[in-house]
Amino acid sequence: MNGIKQLLANRVFRIFWAGEAISVLGDQFYLLALPWMTLELTGSPSALGNVLMAAAIPRAALMPVGGVVVDRWSPQTVLLVSNVARAVIVAVLTALVITDLVQIWHLFVLGIAFGSADALAFPAYMSITPRLVAEEHLPAANAAVQGTSAFAGIIGPAVAGVVVAAVGIAGAFAIDTLSFVVVVATLFWMSRLLRSQSASQPAPGAAQPAKPPMATRDVARAVVTDPVLRTVLVIVAAINLGVLGPIAVGLPALVRVGLGAGSTMLGAVMGTFAAGSLAGMLAAALLPRPGRPGPVTRWTTGGLAAGMALLGVATMFPQLLALVFVTVFSAGVALGYLNVQGLSWLQARVPEAMLGRVMSILVLSANGLGPVSYAASGFAAEHTLSGLFLGGGAIVGLAWIFSRSPAFNNATT
Repeated sequence: MNGIKQLLANRVFRIFWAGEAISVLGDQFYLLALPWMTLELTGSPSALGNVLMAAAIPRAALMPVGGVVVDRWSPQTVLLVSNVARAVIVAVLTALVITDLVQIWHLFVLGIAFGSADALAFPAYMSITPRLVAEEHLPAANAAVQGTSAFAGIIGPAVAGVVVAAVGIAGAFAIDTLSFVVVVATLFWMSRLLRSQSASQPAPGAAQPAKPPMATRDVARAVVTDPVLRTVLVIVAAINLGVLGPIAVGLPALVRVGLGAGSTMLGAVMGTFAAGSLAGMLAAALLPRPGRPGPVTRWTTGGLAAGMALLGVATMFPQLLALVFVTVFSAGVALGYLNVQGLSWLQARVPEAMLGRVMSILVLSANGLGPVSYAASGFAAEHTLSGLFLGGGAIVGLAWIFSRSPAFNNATT
């Protein structure tokens, strides 16, 4: 609890946290309005998938470039540039909607631009916290930021839906544009405070990075040849491959087909998963920080694997509705706790001069398999819903196996 009080006493972090809270809430308006706009223009779910892919491809392809940029300049500068770019993109989209000039090709072009800006923002976002807080406060700081995102995911879509119904899609895009403007202002304010601190007495983690001493290919080689970091990448890839698609595709199919319920039930199930994630993040902030990642990863990946398998069992017995909620909540807790503790451990372990590039590789290993997971889950759900969840559990089980490797199990910060 003292760690949280000290964290809240950090003025620079408070400003960053407030800005990110506004940003992730604004994102919920964009994430709801964009699909709605696409379907209004085309009436085609396939077109919606293509629009989303237009942003996903440059986001994944340019992620390593984003890592290099973050390591050559400060993460706050990269975040500032990327947020200015995204504010302009969404402002253009807002203007097109207001003037009734928007066409489907606009969404493709703006989606590509937005995904490119995201490729800069993601590694910067994951690299900035160690420069703002001391190492012992990393779990609490990551839990605060990620927990805010999870909370926004619970309440944001409902608020955005009301806004779209009341004032239209343009209003939702305008709110997201305004949120980016507020974030830009907080980043300017934060950068000013950091420069002031550096001129007097630098705070822990607040020093500006120097030009990276290692070439990018050497950083990639260091990650691949390091048995601990290599194991982390495999674990992250296995979790995302086994969880992303089954949750995004399998849960709606489970509710509609397996349980014969409606959209209200789906909202309750998805909200339960988000609530579990938030609880896991809070646990990571409040409980003592583990000295080694191995035991924690074994317990959480084992719990995730078991949870996915239990969802497979629930599809066979629709009367086990309570099992679905308990399992989904528990899986969310395990994933939220692992995300916070794992990220904090990596941020403390990786040298600052290569942190942005390592984070970009980590994000790429997670997001790069997203389209594969979605496509495979859609195919599996049409043939065997229980097999989808059991297969997801088996894939996450690979993460549990890799977490038992001696190098990773004995690793420390």
